[in-house]
Amino acid sequence: MSGTYVAGIDIGTTSVCCVVADAAGGAVVHTETRANDARLPSSRRWEELQQPDRIARLVKEMIAACGQLWEQVAAIGISCQMHGMLYVDGAGEALGSLMTWQDRRGDERLPTGETYAGWLEAQTGYRVPAGYGLTTHLYNVRNEEVPAGAAALCAIGDYVAMKLCGARRPLIDASVAASLGLFSADALAFDRQALAAAGLDAALLPELAGGTRLVGRTADGKAVACAIGDNQASFLGAVPQLERTLLINVGTGAQVSVFAERPDNLAAIDPALDVRPFPGGGYLLVGATLGGGKAYALLEGFFRETCRLFAGTADDVSLYERMNRLAEEELGRALPGGPPLLRVRTQFYGTRGNPAATGAIDNIASDGFTPSRLIAGFLNGVVDELAAFVPLLPESLRRELAVGCGAGNGLRRNPALRRLLKQRLELPFHLSAVEEEAAFGAAIYAAAAGGLFPDIPAALAGMQAGCRFG
Repeated sequence: MSGTYVAGIDIGTTSVCCVVADAAGGAVVHTETRANDARLPSSRRWEELQQPDRIARLVKEMIAACGQLWEQVAAIGISCQMHGMLYVDGAGEALGSLMTWQDRRGDERLPTGETYAGWLEAQTGYRVPAGYGLTTHLYNVRNEEVPAGAAALCAIGDYVAMKLCGARRPLIDASVAASLGLFSADALAFDRQALAAAGLDAALLPELAGGTRLVGRTADGKAVACAIGDNQASFLGAVPQLERTLLINVGTGAQVSVFAERPDNLAAIDPALDVRPFPGGGYLLVGATLGGGKAYALLEGFFRETCRLFAGTADDVSLYERMNRLAEEELGRALPGGPPLLRVRTQFYGTRGNPAATGAIDNIASDGFTPSRLIAGFLNGVVDELAAFVPLLPESLRRELAVGCGAGNGLRRNPALRRLLKQRLELPFHLSAVEEEAAFGAAIYAAAAGGLFPDIPAALAGMQAGCRFG
């Protein structure tokens, strides 16, 4: 396989990335990144929209920028932001906007006073928060906002895969399908009875792919794998092995993820953990926060606004680098045995289970309320929220954990946050070997789906073999 390349495309909320990697060993030979400038303005406070065809054009621009190297690519994988959805017509063209995972229409209220998300859970027994595709779809159905001519709904990764190979009907992997809601992790299928109870037409659902499946091929013959969820792709692209590994990913949000081939009793998994199908088989048990890097960004914005108001500095001055240094200095004083850190609860954007939850700052003393203490306290709060998920994992998985891996720019660029996590987890802790973990994971998946390896574990072993973990 030497000289045979695979590509991974990650469609994030704020950026889009493409990596090209050698299937023999996994060395990344080319990376392209673009800002995701597809966001659309809206007069509705709860609406978060992006333009799907702009995202498809960004992907094609990155492919073109690979130049002659692209000729050696045998297979293309796609990782995409989960939960969001868009509608397509019978020809596979987008109808209207992508409603992203940040869209909050599901928290709007019905005439009865219930939120759409709350009503859907009451009717079906499934927790489907605002931002999940089928809660968004329920709102659209009830308010007659489903576009005329809609033939199917899908995720943005499914749509880009269609555009790359000219498909007319979306094909969805279970890792993405589950993120839309009303999906049985046990049966690995949409729950038709739950859909009927909610009054939703199953005919609009995309076809569910099984195993490692191709959507089709590009005009020049490259295999296009079914899009997979960004959380699962990040796990695949960040860890040296599937089992016995705890992944901490900090980006806009943050997640704790552990792979399980088949948990003993899926119904007994703590409801605070998501049970997410893993591409090719197995599951990820995931504790997801709505804050993470977003909570740290809130503090950076507060400091920036303070500087602007009191010192007249420019709005676009970034303070992250200075904040990170101050946090490291504060931890040097506080750990171990130094003055206690401020206790910051970083649920400023709510939680999956309680959108109305708010943040708080405790443990404030007269000699301890300083910017440095506040910064370190925010980071410690992010760690508190993530570490709280670990005891919820099944004991059989917890006792086998051997290594912690870190992924995401929010972690990679912040030594103080890594230090706090390493101390809390009490596991050997390493950064992932490749910075663009989700795109690299999509490339690994493409290598399996495209037939370069017999299955995903083999592709992981083969392509992580040449990577060094930090």
